[in-house]
Amino acid sequence: MTEWVKSMDVRIAVAFFLQTSPGISVSAFCREHDMSRETFYAYRRRFHAEGLEGLVPRSRRPQTSPNQVPAAMVQLLVDKRAWLLEQGWDAGALSVHQWLVQEGITTPAARTIHRIFVRAGLIEPQPKKRPRSSWRRFEADAPNGCWQMDGTKWRLSDGTSVIAVRLIDDHSRKLMASLACISENSEAAWACLQVAITRHGRPAMFLSDGGAAFTLRRIHGSLSEFEARLRHLGILPVVSSPSHPQTCGKKEREWQTLKRWLRARPAAADLAAFQSQIDAYDLVFNHQRPHQANQGRTPDQRYTASPKAHPAGVPLSPPMTLRNVKTGRDGVINIGSGQQMSIGTQWAHARVDILREDPAIAVFCDNQLVTFCHLAPGRQYQLQPKR
Repeated sequence: MTEWVKSMDVRIAVAFFLQTSPGISVSAFCREHDMSRETFYAYRRRFHAEGLEGLVPRSRRPQTSPNQVPAAMVQLLVDKRAWLLEQGWDAGALSVHQWLVQEGITTPAARTIHRIFVRAGLIEPQPKKRPRSSWRRFEADAPNGCWQMDGTKWRLSDGTSVIAVRLIDDHSRKLMASLACISENSEAAWACLQVAITRHGRPAMFLSDGGAAFTLRRIHGSLSEFEARLRHLGILPVVSSPSHPQTCGKKEREWQTLKRWLRARPAAADLAAFQSQIDAYDLVFNHQRPHQANQGRTPDQRYTASPKAHPAGVPLSPPMTLRNVKTGRDGVINIGSGQQMSIGTQWAHARVDILREDPAIAVFCDNQLVTFCHLAPGRQYQLQPKR
C-alpha cells in the first residue's frame, strides 16, 4: 500500500490518506512524501470544505490586478492600430505608442502595447527576431549634413509606369523634396534637387546609388555633369558601393512606407495627380507622423532642433580618376566630361590610360608617358601642348 501511495501525486496521496488512514501520524506522512505540514493542512482544509475538487490545481492569478491596463485603453490601442493600417502607416506597438503620445494621450509602454496586441491575436510574436539595438546605425551629425536621393517606380490607374524621385535628410529623415516624372534621369534629379535647395538651403554632401541619373563613374569612370554641378556648388557627391543598399538604407526603407500609404488609396489618374499624392504624403510624414528613429519626434521637429551644416564655401575640384580607353583611328581620345583630345595619329587604335585631376591630365601607354597638359576651361576639344 505504501509503495502505491509514493507513486501517486501528492494531492491524491493526501486524499487517500484522509479517507483510508486516519490513524497515521501527520509528521510521518509528510516525511514519507516529502511535503511540509503547512501544505498538508492546507490541502486538508480544502478537502474538508470542497471534497476532491479542493485538491485540483488552482490558478495562481491574483484576485485583483491594480496594474492591469483598463479595457478602455486596450480598445483605444486596438482602434488606433486599425486606423494606422487603414491609412497605410506603420502600425507596430512602438508606432501606436508614439502617435498617441504625440496626441497628448498617456499610454502604456510600447512593450506593454506589444503584449496586448499579441494576446489579442493581432500580431505574431517573433522571439528570435534580431533586436534593433544590435544594428550598427549611422547618421549625419547635423541637418543638411547629408542628403540621400533615389527614385522608385509606381503605376497610375491605367497601368502607366511613372517615377518618384525624392531627397531625404540623413540626420532627421525629413523629406526635402519629391518629384513625379516619367523616367529617372539627371534632368529630373537636378530639378528635384533645385526645389529642395530653394526650400532648405544647400547640403554639405549628396549621397546616391550608382544610377546613371546621378553618376557615370561605374559606366565611364568619369565625372558626370550632375556631379560637376554639385561640386560647383560646393556639395560633395558620394556614391554608395555596388550591391550594398544599406548605405542608402534610410531612403530605401522610406520607399516601403510610401508604397504602403499609396496602396491604401486609389491610384492616381495622371502624373499631376501622382505629384499631389506624394506631396500630401510628404506633408504628413514630415509634420505629423512620429518617427521611431527620432524617438517619437517628427522629422521636421528633429530637423529644426539644431543648426544646419553647410557646403564648402568654394567650388570643389573634381577627384582624380583613372580610365583605360582606346584611341580612335585619328588619334583622338575621350578624356571624360564630354571632352576630347588628340594625342597624334601614331597612337591610333592604341589602349591608353588617362589619369585626370582637373585641371591636369596625363596620358600613358604601357606605363610610358604620352602627354601631360593642363586643360583649358570651357573648351570641349583640348589641344596638346606644343613640344
